[in-house]
Amino acid sequence: MAATDAMRLADVDPAMDVDPQRNLATWMEPEAQRLIAENPHRNFTDHAEYPISAEIEQRCVRMLADLFHAPGPTAGCRTQGSSEAIMLEALPPKWKWKWRERRQVAGLSIDRPNLIFGGDVHVAWEKFCRYFDVEPRIVPLAEGKYRIGPEDVESRLDENTIAVVAVLGTTFTVLEVVNALSFPS
Repeated sequence: MAATDAMRLADVDPAMDVDPQRNLATWMEPEAQRLIAENPHRNFTDHAEYPISAEIEQRCVRMLADLFHAPGPTAGCRTQGSSEAIMLEALPPKWKWKWRERRQVAGLSIDRPNLIFGGDVHVAWEKFCRYFDVEPRIVPLAEGKYRIGPEDVESRLDENTIAVVAVLGTTFTVLEVVNALSFPS
């Protein structure tokens, strides 16, 4: 089929999805869009071939570390999307050597780590648990209760808990704020 026809066909299906204009996470400044559009030929994962791009990536990591006042040297990497970022974020607690060493020294099992998170998190957290054999301990949400707190986590916490996932804001919390506002009729 002609390239134009293929493009038109590929363009129709995504239009059926949610309107991207309503997703604040997909908006970016025109200058950022231009930079991306001008660099599709770069293989950002090949640091040997593109060392300047790798250095820019590390500068961004340092900027984020400084923003959060992280002490000492920092390490990090960019990801291609939120699912990849979540997988990379969840791996260190799973393989955290101190946790494993303590359990092994005590003669305890290391085969059932668990991760605590609310029902409002990105689906990739559940995928991580499935792919890497981690027990998900999901705090359910309820009408009028769209976030989790320490009281929700405490009963699910034990010696096999490798991490508790904290989410700063979701669609649910935005709806909670909007519903709490009183708009004149």
